[in-house]
Amino acid sequence: MINNNLKFYKKAKSLDEIVNVVRFEMPISPDHEFYTDFSDVRGDFEDRMVYQSLNVNPKNFIFNREANQNNKVLLFLAGMRGSGKTSELAKIASKLNNKDCFFCVTCNLDEGLDLNDMEYMDILIFQIERLFEELKDRKIKIDDDIIEDLQEWFSQRVEEVNKSIKRDGGFQMDIDAKTPSFFSFLNITAKLKANLTGAKENSEKIRTVFKNNFTDFSRKFNSFVEAVNMHLRKKSIAQEILFIVDGLEKASTHSIRKRIIVEENNRIRQIKVNTVFTLPIELMSEKQVLNTFSTVISFPFVKIKEKNGAIIEKAISRFEEFIYKRIDASLFDSGDIVKKAILYAGGNPRELLRILKYVYINMRLDEDDNKIYLADLEKGIKKLAAENSQFLTEDDLNKLKILKDANDNNKPLPFGEDWQRLLENNIVFEYNDGTYKRVYPVIEESELYKYYVG
Repeated sequence: MINNNLKFYKKAKSLDEIVNVVRFEMPISPDHEFYTDFSDVRGDFEDRMVYQSLNVNPKNFIFNREANQNNKVLLFLAGMRGSGKTSELAKIASKLNNKDCFFCVTCNLDEGLDLNDMEYMDILIFQIERLFEELKDRKIKIDDDIIEDLQEWFSQRVEEVNKSIKRDGGFQMDIDAKTPSFFSFLNITAKLKANLTGAKENSEKIRTVFKNNFTDFSRKFNSFVEAVNMHLRKKSIAQEILFIVDGLEKASTHSIRKRIIVEENNRIRQIKVNTVFTLPIELMSEKQVLNTFSTVISFPFVKIKEKNGAIIEKAISRFEEFIYKRIDASLFDSGDIVKKAILYAGGNPRELLRILKYVYINMRLDEDDNKIYLADLEKGIKKLAAENSQFLTEDDLNKLKILKDANDNNKPLPFGEDWQRLLENNIVFEYNDGTYKRVYPVIEESELYKYYVG
């Protein structure tokens, strides 16, 4: 679930309140006053594509279970970091969470796992823990006989792990799981996850034992989820479980992300449960492989400029709404400052909040003048541009020359794996079908870019 501590914050009416409302690390749920719906300004993307991929009618949000009971969907929503995927998925989950559709379980990897050391096995264990937490939070009791088989299997694996730890003289996992029950199994998953995010020696032993028994585990996992599905239908709570696994793009390295999605796809295929994964943008190059067992949908940035430089006013207007919901219009000397900040952000909601934060922290506050001026924006942009361009290499700058030439001449840009790092680091933004890329406009304001490219 979204950790919506921002519900305690209201629109900034003075400069010293701005820093609390531009916290780009905290996504917004659709019921929050800051929430802005960008779904109709994302070019080729429409949220109905997600609903229909999940076999849900987008008009009434009903899942036709009879027609799809043997059709478990795996959907990858691919987009750049900061594009708003988490908020969009929160909106989608709020619409799908009903008795005629899904029991949505959101798994935020950055809140539950170690982003520096993570494998697919860790995610599956986290999914089970989050399912139990969601059942507990919503006061849904499931029968012990549903839990018994999976708990017994987990207990046996923990015994194997403990034997391996004991041989190496380490600290074993202390788990009391003799009697199958909701809370005893929740205790097992919590202890396992804690060890997966703790000492590397123990995490490797847990993964090895579980992966060596993965075929058996996948059958137990699938059977358990289906038993819970039957219980949810019997109680008129939902038709099936839907897992939403978010935050993979925050994993610390490309190799971790690629290992989970590409190298472990044989294990992903064995899990027959409705699941939505967010997909890091650089792994869109693996789309042909992923399409053999899943659906991949691109979730682009909001395009605010055409290749020829023409402004898309509808998109600008939506971003103005995005800002004015958080910051009172009276704090800006003019609306032109807001529009210019939007253009600098390049259609990236998170970077727009970062820009506003930089403007604030680089201002000289005057108690008699509670406003942001154009000079304040330009000062913040100059600082941010210098920081963001600091580690650009000569090869990077040559790529940006190619990009500028393509856009200046309205040419589509062919795929190339060498764009990967620039996309990962938000140096280059991607729109629509992937053939239209732009350098992050803040980078264009750096001395380095102007000298080598501009």
